Amino acid sequence: MMELYLSKILKSLIFPPGGLLLLWLLGLLLLKRYAVLSKGLLWGGLVIAYLLCTPLVSGLLLQRLQAYPALTPLQIEQAPARAIVVLSAGRYKNAPEYGGDTVGNQTLARVRYAAYLQRMTGLPLLVSGGHVFDREGDSMARVMADSLRQDFGIENVWLEDESRTTAENARFSCALLREKGIDSVFLVTHAMHMPRAVAIFEQAGLKVIPAPTRFYQSEGGWLLQLLPDAEAVVNSYMALHELVGGLWYTLRY
Repeated sequence: MMELYLSKILKSLIFPPGGLLLLWLLGLLLLKRYAVLSKGLLWGGLVIAYLLCTPLVSGLLLQRLQAYPALTPLQIEQAPARAIVVLSAGRYKNAPEYGGDTVGNQTLARVRYAAYLQRMTGLPLLVSGGHVFDREGDSMARVMADSLRQDFGIENVWLEDESRTTAENARFSCALLREKGIDSVFLVTHAMHMPRAVAIFEQAGLKVIPAPTRFYQSEGGWLLQLLPDAEAVVNSYMALHELVGGLWYTLRY
């Protein structure tokens, strides 16, 4: 658990907006003694902030991560997968309109595509995700299974509800599937998350058919691409998170 908290703190300090705020703070602290360096930090932070706020830059970062294309119906039909694994991406806690925990927006996108694959193939479906920081309420796997049953009519779902990271998703899911004699799966997650997920699942011993969902597609002309946009800030954060996360996983695992 300590590692998770440390990772959370480091991400807050490195990725925007935290990293930019620290850069500006450093620039202000150095303003009197090192004026040239201070102005460089302040202006540099401003330029970086602007770039990360634009759909152009955030889109380029995301497209760099989208290494695996969407599956065609023929590829789905011919794939040797024997199960479908879908990874969690957060829950909507204490949703008043649903009377309890349910899937968050990103998790819902993955669950929906997993249900689509299940209808096409008839394969068993495994949902993976436990509690990260908040131990109260349902696990992410449980809310995913509930959504599959209530929203998509899929009853037979296997749960892996102990994992807190992508690496644990892979290790615990692989152990559960190995007990069932399954060594080849469709892996469902966001397109930008797929490279890191595939690498760690294959390292855990599974044969993976990447089944990415939610591809980034640019909208509007060049002028709109250069205008600051709130969604672009979120996209830049998530892209940087995956790029750094992929590097960290390569070094650690």
